[in-house]
Amino acid sequence: MNDNTIAKEDLIDALHTVFTNISDDEVNDVVNKLTNEGVKFVSNAKKPKILVLVESPTKVAKIKGFLEEGHPEDEFEVLASVGHITKIANRGKNNLGIDTETMTPIFINDRSKTKQINAIKKAGKKADLIILASDPDREGEAIAWHLKNLFDGENKNIKRMTFDEITKEAVLDAFDHLREIDMDLVNAAISRQMLDKIIGFLVSGVLQKATGLLSAGRVQTPALKLVVDRDREIKAFEEIKYKRIKVIDESKNIHLDLNKDDEGLLINKPDTYYLVPPKDEEVLDALTEDYNCVDYKGTEFETRSFKPYSTAGLLQDGFTKLRLSAAQVTMSAQKLYEEGLITYIRTDSQRYSDDFIHEAKNYIAKNYKEELFAYPLKPKGKQANTQDAHESIRPTHISDAPWLVDHKLENDLQKRVYNLIWWNTLKSLMHGPSGVNHRWTFDNNGYEFKQSWQEVKNLGYQELSIDKSDENIELDDNDEIVVKNNETAPQLAQDKGFVIKIDPSKIVEEDAKTSPPNMYNQASLIRELKKLGIGRPSTYNPILSKLQDRSYVKYHKGKPIQVERFGYIADDYLYKEFPEEFNLDYTAEMEETLDKIAEGKMEYKPWLKNIYDNLSVKVVEEKEKAVEESDEICPKCHEGHLVFIRSYFNRGRGCSNFPITGCSYREYEQSDGSWKEYVIPEKTDEDDKPKKKTIKKRKTTTKKKKPATKKAK
Repeated sequence: MNDNTIAKEDLIDALHTVFTNISDDEVNDVVNKLTNEGVKFVSNAKKPKILVLVESPTKVAKIKGFLEEGHPEDEFEVLASVGHITKIANRGKNNLGIDTETMTPIFINDRSKTKQINAIKKAGKKADLIILASDPDREGEAIAWHLKNLFDGENKNIKRMTFDEITKEAVLDAFDHLREIDMDLVNAAISRQMLDKIIGFLVSGVLQKATGLLSAGRVQTPALKLVVDRDREIKAFEEIKYKRIKVIDESKNIHLDLNKDDEGLLINKPDTYYLVPPKDEEVLDALTEDYNCVDYKGTEFETRSFKPYSTAGLLQDGFTKLRLSAAQVTMSAQKLYEEGLITYIRTDSQRYSDDFIHEAKNYIAKNYKEELFAYPLKPKGKQANTQDAHESIRPTHISDAPWLVDHKLENDLQKRVYNLIWWNTLKSLMHGPSGVNHRWTFDNNGYEFKQSWQEVKNLGYQELSIDKSDENIELDDNDEIVVKNNETAPQLAQDKGFVIKIDPSKIVEEDAKTSPPNMYNQASLIRELKKLGIGRPSTYNPILSKLQDRSYVKYHKGKPIQVERFGYIADDYLYKEFPEEFNLDYTAEMEETLDKIAEGKMEYKPWLKNIYDNLSVKVVEEKEKAVEESDEICPKCHEGHLVFIRSYFNRGRGCSNFPITGCSYREYEQSDGSWKEYVIPEKTDEDDKPKKKTIKKRKTTTKKKKPATKKAK
């Protein structure tokens, strides 16, 4: 230090030592006076070095900035692991990488992450505190645990930090509430990895040997089952042509539909009977001009179509409303989360925090009108098959309207996905259209007819998309929208016990036919998986991707899923030989068990041991059967049998005597299902000649020297 600098901490200590009763205000006065006289204060206190580890490199700068701004007294370094740094090894029995006696996984560092691992270890040696800030889910907890293990034996102070949104408030709040790693969540994540590998590796080996196809999976195979079964149901469907009988009087807005026959049986509904000739003629002959109203009900309604987004809900709407694949929605939403624009994207929850609801209520009152606000719909009870660890997917701030953050978004996909999330969130916090549902029941000679009419009294969130200059819109004295129902209201008393007369000429008979069930698309398949409790938020997108990668199905933008030939073969074999292992209910039970492990209610090793022991016995039997059932003789050596061999492109077969007798016969399946021998091209003299090495010259550029500039004195 020079003569006019003082260590601030030393001065404060000295003042408190000499003047024992000095107040903090008096100390500050002394410091301020010395500062005014030209004394410079420096700190001799060493800033604590804090290493923060996140998953994604795109989060690094933002999180570092928040922490430095909130805690200038600390020195922060933020590094990214780029996801998992370890994986279960492919070694040991069946290449499982698992000690099958103790059900202990053998983890090895991922070679592709060597650079990240070395950088993290190096930074960790200098850190006074290491904070593990991987994603706030089971996988993130497991990543945090593996990162912590990098510092085993170094006696480091290591804590866990989680946040659901990348905002300054959320990050600083998380920093103030550091915790230990939750080993129950870690065990659940590790259990899932082991379970997927046990089922995937063991059954895939049999599938390859028996059919030449690539893989089976704990969740992938049941998902394929749903698609294949629906496809077969559609192909087996036989349509029924039937008649609809209606009574239509346009002058009075009356539209009566025949609902029940004279014996009280429902007509033209699934699981009932369809009105086909000559039964329709009997009905027409029996009808008179008198329709007696035997019942009337007026029921208040409110339509709340928008619910807080879970992962499944976002992926479904992304497909149905934007025509985007699950992969496109996931990728765009992940970027939006990393930019701090939306909350964490892997969640089963359909709830908002109280703080966000309060913020949204004020926003709606200020920008629209207070009466539109409504608390979000709550799921009935705690929904089954739900991990409610986080909020639903929403904008971090409702005030960040799409037109205000447009410049922050990289591409059109991100803009469309953010627009979808923002509007869904806003409307989920508003009243929907409401009014009265009117329903009349009429009797005509024993036949029941129904008339319904929906009277809308308040538009709710529909007001946001209405043009007030539209000639069909009516405004009151306060420029508020008034819903006009007069044009559609049937001229019927809102009561029962009256008779209306309608001329028989108003009776209309329409041709109709039954329709097959709809083929699954990406949205409806995710909806069905969620309903059945199969898969979780982090697995929906990978499931869909694997089915196409394995050539089991094909996706076309915005269209139903198409089952490929390999999909039928895989489904037929797997559900013939492993019906219990891939049973839909059993798969859902596995997910429930993983939930129990995450909650600390169940030990995972005995459960996995039981699954492995039962499956491994069956796999051995199936492998032997797969070879025994091959009765085709090798056309080359005429001794071995043709067995399926591993192939990433088409199914392949080879001689079972390879490499014992040296018979190397191979053939591959053609697109039409026929088989063609694979002939290894013979070497020519040209092949034996040494190849000339060509060296490409790298273009070099030289920077022009800038003219020297004089420094200002």
